[in-house]
Order: sequence, then structure tokens, then C-alpha cells
Amino acid sequence: MKYGTMMYLVSKNGNVLMIEKPERKDDPNSGYFTLSGGKLNNDEKGLNNPRGRLKSVIRETFEETGIGILNPVLRGIILFDNKDRTFDNWKNPDNFVVYIFYATEFKGKPKKSDEGIPRTVSLDKVKRVPSNPGDKKMYEWLNSGKKFFGVIKHKGNEIDEEGTWVDFY
Repeated sequence: MKYGTMMYLVSKNGNVLMIEKPERKDDPNSGYFTLSGGKLNNDEKGLNNPRGRLKSVIRETFEETGIGILNPVLRGIILFDNKDRTFDNWKNPDNFVVYIFYATEFKGKPKKSDEGIPRTVSLDKVKRVPSNPGDKKMYEWLNSGKKFFGVIKHKGNEIDEEGTWVDFY
């Protein structure tokens, strides 16, 4: 099991900050649009570091986009259950628990990084940009405006609708 964070940054004019990822090996988001984020460092995990996930999402967003996040809040937690999933270019898929943060305030200007090119996408088009099927489900949950915990399970390249669920609170 791996652990990570993602940032759902929505500007006041209704655009979401996404990253257009380049084609590359061993990246499940290769060639897709995704949110900024990444794996937790060891010092960002565990009970002794309750702010570790927050530090991770701020660090990852800045490293990948050059944007400094202000006042992020935890919006949801998703288990990406990849046990029965197949990827074209990710040979050893792991399950991921991902903490998803939301913010509307930021500082800085987007800049390209090794992770890809920052792009702004209007809220009504987020589910239509090229992305993983599980990400499209995640955007649906994020756009509900509620906090949530969910599981996104796959069979092959598709979402397993029976094994995928969400609780809103």
C-alpha cells in the first residue's frame, strides 16, 4: 500500500489547476490530465505527524506547478484499489490511499516541471479531459461539494461499479 495526496485547486473564476502529464514509462497517469500531488515522504506519515498530509500536498503542488497553496482543507480520502487493474505502462500497480485537499486561494504563477505542464480547466470540462477512469469518478465526488471517503476499484481497465463506493458527510 502506498500513500499520497492530491490538490483540487479551484480558482475564483471556476478553473481547476491540472497537470498535463507527458508520456513516460511506469506512470499510471502518463499522457493524461491529473491533479497535482504525489507520494507521502516517510516524515509525512504516521500518528506522530498529524500535519504530514497537509505538508505533502503543499510541497507536491509547489514542486509540480510552482503554485503556493493557501488555506487548503481536506475534502476527501480515496482508496484506489488497483489489485485487479491493468495498466498499459505501469508494471507493478500498488493500492493507494490518497488524501485529497481543496483550496481556492493561491500565490504564484504556474510553471512547467518534470511532472508536466500546468493547465487550467473549467469546472464543467474537468470530467472531459483525457484522464484515468478513476479520476473521472473522483472529480464527480469532488464536485458534490461534500466531504467524502470512497473506494475506487477496477477490473482490467474499467471501474468496477459494484466494488466502487462513496460515503459523503
